[in-house]
Amino acid sequence: MRAFLAIVRVTLRQVIGGRRWIILGLVALLPAIVMWLSSANLNEANSIARYHDAPLVILFIIVLPLVALVLGSSALGDERRDGTLSFLLLRPLPRWTIVAAKFTASWLAATAISCVAGILASAALAARAGTWVTLVPTVVGVAVSAACYTAVFLVLGHITSRAVLVGLVYLFVWESGISFAAPALANVSLFRVGLTAYVGLVPAGTPGVAALDEVLGLLVPGAGGAVAKAVGISIVCIAIGAVLLKRMDATGE
Repeated sequence: MRAFLAIVRVTLRQVIGGRRWIILGLVALLPAIVMWLSSANLNEANSIARYHDAPLVILFIIVLPLVALVLGSSALGDERRDGTLSFLLLRPLPRWTIVAAKFTASWLAATAISCVAGILASAALAARAGTWVTLVPTVVGVAVSAACYTAVFLVLGHITSRAVLVGLVYLFVWESGISFAAPALANVSLFRVGLTAYVGLVPAGTPGVAALDEVLGLLVPGAGGAVAKAVGISIVCIAIGAVLLKRMDATGE
């Protein structure tokens, strides 16, 4: 456990070091800015509906995936390309422990930044409409999707040095394009996993939530199922990462 926590601590400093946290922090302001500017002179119901029209979508489709891509792909990828991963592999640690610690650190960092974005957007809504109805569902949904994204991008970052480019193609071609055109493909869309948790937690009849059914496609809203999916995806990716590290032990590459 001590080694696990040490890796988490070092990785947290690694993934949010330098100017990276400043850039990602500025990106995190986008949903709140859009919420504030787009809800001027709207009443409570319309302000809540506007939150679901723009800020929430921006959070789940742009801010969260980009943050998770940058942080997740760098957790293992940067160490491999810098040649420092071999020093970590010299330690007598189970390979899954290393991958799990890297995942935990990148998930915590991505969740923290993305949750700040969601909290600020909800605060902007509260200032306009006097309600915090979206706060808890947003935080839970963000944490769930952040787990899915960081787990996948963690493995991708280890496999290729062009993980960010590949991830961007996935986000803007698949997630924001193809999966919208074919509702049946919603089952393999990572941002929708967290969105099902959001819709499952927000009170029924909340203005604007019904419009999200079109985004979810065939997915059934519910926080429990979303958490189960996120856990399953994370476990599978950690297992794949452990196999890749064992292969490095065998080949020395």
